[in-house]
Amino acid sequence: MIKNHLKEWRARQAQRGISKATLARRIRVNRSYVTKLEQGKAVPSLQVALLLAEYFGCTVDELFELQTETTLELSHDDVLPNGHLHED
Repeated sequence: MIKNHLKEWRARQAQRGISKATLARRIRVNRSYVTKLEQGKAVPSLQVALLLAEYFGCTVDELFELQTETTLELSHDDVLPNGHLHED
């Protein structure tokens, strides 16, 4: 699950008169998609996440964070040198 802070970042912009529609145009999506992102009903593509970060002048990590209900515990032996998981 991905938690986002998009609503808070956009609220800061709204104080400067930048609307949801303006944001949508800037990142090349429609306004309803921005609403879905803010509500956590949609997960952005990498391209949209990067465009959002560029627009707000922050990092993707500041906008989105990965949350898991259960934390995976991996040992060093589970991860291959190329970063992929070893599957038995």
